[in-house]
Amino acid sequence: MLIAFIFGLPIGSFLNVVIWRLPREENIAFPPSHCPVCNAKIRPYDNIPVVSYLILRGECRDCGARISARYPIVEFVTACLFAAAWPLAGGFLGWDFAAAIIMTGLGVAITGIDIDHKIIPDELSIGGLVVALILAPLRAGDWRGLLYAALAAAFGAVLLLLVRLIGSAILKKEAMGLGDVKLIAMIGAFTGWQNVLLTIFLASLIGTIGGIIAIARSKKMRKERLIPFGPFLMAAGLISFYFGDSIIRWYLVIFLAGG
Repeated sequence: MLIAFIFGLPIGSFLNVVIWRLPREENIAFPPSHCPVCNAKIRPYDNIPVVSYLILRGECRDCGARISARYPIVEFVTACLFAAAWPLAGGFLGWDFAAAIIMTGLGVAITGIDIDHKIIPDELSIGGLVVALILAPLRAGDWRGLLYAALAAAFGAVLLLLVRLIGSAILKKEAMGLGDVKLIAMIGAFTGWQNVLLTIFLASLIGTIGGIIAIARSKKMRKERLIPFGPFLMAAGLISFYFGDSIIRWYLVIFLAGG
C-alpha cells in the first residue's frame, strides 16, 4: 500500500497538468511546469508533490503568487486512492490492479475538468474505453472478456442515451451531455454490464444529494442549476468496480428473502 501511495503522488502531479492543460488544448508535456502568473519554470525541488506546496506555503518562489490548494489535494487524493486500490483489487500486481489505478487516474482528471469546464474530453473517456477493452481479455483470461466488456460499454451508453433523450424531451432542454454517455461506456467496459446499472443508480443517488448541497451552498449553482454529472458517475463507477458484485448479491439476498 505504501508503494502504491508513493507512486500515486507523482501521478497526481501529472493529473494536475492534465486538468489544467487538456481543456485549454495545450500540450501536456511541453513546456515544463511553470507558474501561470510569472511563467517562471518550476524547479525540480519545488515540484515535489504535496511537500513543495507546504514548504513554499502555497506561493510561487519567484513572484509570490498564490498557488491553488487544489494541486496538493489532487496529489494527495490520488495517492490515497492508489493505496486503497491495492487491497481492494486483490493485493497483488495484476491486471485488475492495473485497471483500478488507470480508472482512478482517469476519474481524477475527468472530475477536475468537468467541475471547472462542464466538459469531459474524448481523450479521456474514449481513450479510457479503448484501454478498458484492451485490458478486458487480460483480466478475464480469455478473449470472451473483450466481448463482455464491449457489450457492457454499449449497454451503458444506450441506457444513458435514452435517459438523455427522455430527460431532454421532458425538460425542453438538454438534460445531459454526450460526454456523460461516452463516460458510462468507459465505466461499463471496466465494470461489466450489471455494474453499469448499479453505477447509474448510485450516481443518480449521490448526484441528487450532492446537487442539493451544491445548490444550497452556491449562489451560482442556484442560478444556473447546472451540476456536472461526470464526478458522480466516476465515484459511483469506482464503488461499483470494487464493491458492485457484493452490493448486487446483498440486494438479491434481501429481495429474495423479502419475496
